Amino acid sequence: MVLKEERKGLEKKFFELCTQVVEELEYKLYDLEYIYGSYTLRVYIMNPETKTAVLDDCAAVDRALSPHIDTLEWMPSELTLEVSSPGIFRNLTSVEHFVGGVNERVQLTVFGKLNEYAKVDLPRSLKNSKKFIGVLKNADEQGILVDVEGNEIELKYSDIKKANLEPILEN
Repeated sequence: MVLKEERKGLEKKFFELCTQVVEELEYKLYDLEYIYGSYTLRVYIMNPETKTAVLDDCAAVDRALSPHIDTLEWMPSELTLEVSSPGIFRNLTSVEHFVGGVNERVQLTVFGKLNEYAKVDLPRSLKNSKKFIGVLKNADEQGILVDVEGNEIELKYSDIKKANLEPILEN
């Protein structure tokens, strides 16, 4: 399932702390991941106005989180903090991410073949596809509607293995 499960344990504590600190600086916490084996905390932030983050934004969040890392008892002493923008090819892992990506190009990987989800007869080139690019037309709590080469396809989040934005890069 593409949507992340509810955060638990240490990741939940990190999420709550980072949400508070990032919002105090008037940024938005896009996502967070904690890699247990390497004690790496990756924090993805964005400026709500620009929908990205520049180096100064990341540095400000890093500076604001550092005192907490140094003083909180539950923090791993070996913690490595990485703060960055989610990037232009950002992963979509929550309903909020999908809603924010409406009318954007997305790359999706589904568990089955595309023709298993389509309610119309697809061109041969698409029928057996598991990975494809389309325009996200709608997203809500139940799933998404994506336009793939003029074919509207409804997907539940449980159908999606991986999703990310797929912007057109201009030369």
